[in-house]
Amino acid sequence: MAPSALTTTETTTEPSLPHKNPQVSFPVQAEDETAKFLSEVNFLGDKEGKVVVRSPPRFSSKEEEQKYQKQHLAAVFRVFAKQGFDEGVSGHVSLRDPVNPEHFWINPLSTHFAQIRVSDLVLVNQRGEVQPGGAQSTINAPAFAIHSEIHKARPDLNAACHAHSVHGKAFSCFGRPIEMLFQDAVRFYNDLAVYPRYGGTVLSAEEGARIARALGPTKRNVILQNHGMITCGRTVDEAAFLFIALDRCCHAQMLANAAVCAGFEKQYIRDEQAEFTHRKSGNSSKMWLGFQPYYDQVVQEDPSVLD
Repeated sequence: MAPSALTTTETTTEPSLPHKNPQVSFPVQAEDETAKFLSEVNFLGDKEGKVVVRSPPRFSSKEEEQKYQKQHLAAVFRVFAKQGFDEGVSGHVSLRDPVNPEHFWINPLSTHFAQIRVSDLVLVNQRGEVQPGGAQSTINAPAFAIHSEIHKARPDLNAACHAHSVHGKAFSCFGRPIEMLFQDAVRFYNDLAVYPRYGGTVLSAEEGARIARALGPTKRNVILQNHGMITCGRTVDEAAFLFIALDRCCHAQMLANAAVCAGFEKQYIRDEQAEFTHRKSGNSSKMWLGFQPYYDQVVQEDPSVLD
């Protein structure tokens, strides 16, 4: 069998610049997290160690973190619109609330991705009831059925993305994971599940729970047969970059499949190489960093996204 992604069954200072961290004192744990991040992103700086790559900010309060995370959630919708991931009222991205982890933020129903601002984001509880503190707007019922169960089942994941991208839904009809054919695909090595059924529009908690179970205890990504895909992450930045990357991998996989003929057989990346490269190129730190250029672009083009 060919190797595949599946082996079994509120900053307070300049929020638009994610690398400018608040100047406050932080515990040793935060220092360790920054050191871990810098070790995972593989950058070169100056001899003295003063030139370093930008890293996630550290926060002095949960409210400060909430503001920052909501800004990045709003930006994700603008980025998805530029990527062509919008389609009517389909598509949704959720973010666990840092202040109250039993609640999450999500996009309002029937607002185009390209128009969403921070003030448009809706806060809901575990019963799908719109809460004070966010926009008083309706949300997509199938979105709640899926996202609430993922947030419930996986406390290690704080964000989830789902949209009806062309290449993702086209590849989903095969009911299988992508193959390890190229370097970008190894981001998903042993990190891509498949939900091998189609149960119609997701309206029940039971169907949402089955999708959450398909993710299992460790994977961040799942292909929904005949539907599309969901990507998750510790941050919304990570989840969003994984969605962009997976959609492009689905596209490349189908191009490769279509080109196969005598003399043009596919060559697969070996498991040991895929596993090593996944650790280096698919970790959460690299995924967060990979999203920042997209964030910069949409904020520079329209700063009102942060309103």
